[in-house]
Amino acid sequence: MPKKINTTQQDIDAFQKAVKGTRLLIQKKVRLTTHSTHPSKKHNIHNDLEDIILDEPSTIQSVSGEASIIYKHSSISHKRLRKLKKGQYNVEAVLDLHGMSVEKARIAITHFLQDCLNQEQRVVLIIHGKGRHHSKPPILKNKLNHWLRHLTIVLAFSAAPPAQGGGGATVVLLKNISRRRLIE
Repeated sequence: MPKKINTTQQDIDAFQKAVKGTRLLIQKKVRLTTHSTHPSKKHNIHNDLEDIILDEPSTIQSVSGEASIIYKHSSISHKRLRKLKKGQYNVEAVLDLHGMSVEKARIAITHFLQDCLNQEQRVVLIIHGKGRHHSKPPILKNKLNHWLRHLTIVLAFSAAPPAQGGGGATVVLLKNISRRRLIE
């Protein structure tokens, strides 16, 4: 039970002096808002990739054009990763990075993954190529390997099966973020 506060005559006089000259506002309509009072939780891939790029250089070992890249979040079972590697999931969207600079590829990946989230696409294919210069490691493949490992929306990725591009493409499994949850 709330404790009763004793007010003195001095407190009452001070209050009346403070509100002297004001008038009572009368409002007959109450406007209810339908939007949440919580800040938007919409996931923004662009900010995530910016943070990752600022954290470079990568501690991830560089891979060759023929090598497989693979990653799985601890919440993903080995069975799901195996199915992803074998191409047993339907690819819902494809992005081709051939011929792009690192910066253009980063922007393209940002927009692509954001669109995939918005359209609730979970399994996507990113074609990066194996690199033009066989004496050097493929730049885009290695950048993609680094970026995807640090994005919170990426649950797993693997080199694509041969029919989908093999070592020159990566199949990515994204988190299931429904539109309802994006707006909350």
